[in-house]
Amino acid sequence: MKIRLSALVFVASAVCAPVQAQNTINAQDIVSSQDTLSLQQALNASLLHNPHLAGYQFRRAALAGEHTTAALRPELRLQGELENVAGSGELSGVDGAEFTLSFTSIIELGNQRDARLGVVTARQQQLATEQRVAVLDLVAAVNYRFIALLAAQEQVRLEEDAQRLAEQLVDSLTKRVKAGSTPQAELMRARAALARTAIALEKSRQQAQQEALQLSAYWADPMPDFTRASGDLFALTNPQTLAEWQTRLAQNPDVALLGDETRLRAAELRKAEAEGKPALGWNAGVRQLQASNDTALVLGLSVPLASGKRASGAIQTARAEQNAAQFAEDSIRSQLETRLNQTFAAHQQAWSEAQSLRDQILPLMQEASRATANAFEQGRYSSLELAMAQRELLDARAELISAALRAHQTRIELERLTASAPVPSTQSGETAQ
Repeated sequence: MKIRLSALVFVASAVCAPVQAQNTINAQDIVSSQDTLSLQQALNASLLHNPHLAGYQFRRAALAGEHTTAALRPELRLQGELENVAGSGELSGVDGAEFTLSFTSIIELGNQRDARLGVVTARQQQLATEQRVAVLDLVAAVNYRFIALLAAQEQVRLEEDAQRLAEQLVDSLTKRVKAGSTPQAELMRARAALARTAIALEKSRQQAQQEALQLSAYWADPMPDFTRASGDLFALTNPQTLAEWQTRLAQNPDVALLGDETRLRAAELRKAEAEGKPALGWNAGVRQLQASNDTALVLGLSVPLASGKRASGAIQTARAEQNAAQFAEDSIRSQLETRLNQTFAAHQQAWSEAQSLRDQILPLMQEASRATANAFEQGRYSSLELAMAQRELLDARAELISAALRAHQTRIELERLTASAPVPSTQSGETAQ
């Protein structure tokens, strides 16, 4: 069954669904229902149970608390003041006491509250984009590991075929040696080659096991139950043109993240400028005059001096950081264009190599190997010539595995750069975003 190995995740309006602590779907239920593992199952398990993604819910909660704090208006205080107490002469005791009870607060000028809220809102938007980037990176990594597992499985099949061919050659030479038509040395070389195929086969199986472990680590499963990944490594999609990829480069999530950084720095600059405006202090209350048993209204106003100069350093810092963020955003755009061109060239080369190996070279090598085997059975070719023909065929198959792997990897990287792949849906009924 063919699979789409380039199923990456990213849409500009999508927000990653939070991983709830009470989620009843278990990763084992997703990936262990069968012996084989599909790419969709691997993606579902990773998006639902990846530990790194789970941490974003706590960061969102922390920013929600900051938003609540930033939205608070200046606090109102109740202040009591007792004067002319325990003095001397007429002010001895409490006869001349004056007690004042008043409310105090400040008046924020320059939209300071809105500026505080703007900074927190910008941080929340930045976190949302950062989470989408994390999801995209995770799904790209799962794709990489999944196709690496497919390639490792193909390598195991290749080594199994190599061992089978070596066994057949040993059996054939054994009969010829007994018949006296072949020297003993040829049989010894064939047996040595057979022993080498056993070593190579064991190494390839261990590599496949390692790839499976690295894949299951993305959903925190140290002991995966699946025995193999299902998919066709050699099902290559037709490459798109460079112009098509370039038109989608603006969707790159790293650029979006840098854009959020620029907006955050702009919000911090507005906050620093707002804090440079004076905050007027006021108080209003009632004073009790003990000596005359009278009351009076008390009003007060305080104005900070040189508040603008005190904020000049913070404003300068915020402006410099905003300029630096804008410069980084412009710089990364240029770097991404270069990276896209390089990745596209590598993808084109790998795709062309895989197509040529699969459609032209391998059929010729297979026919040559069969012809050599027939000639060997008829006594016209030696075992060395047969082994060489078989090795050339096996080497061509190994080259095809490598080229197909690189073609898929570069395709995934192109879709990662352009955020152009569809969003897979999880088995919980939610969309993993």
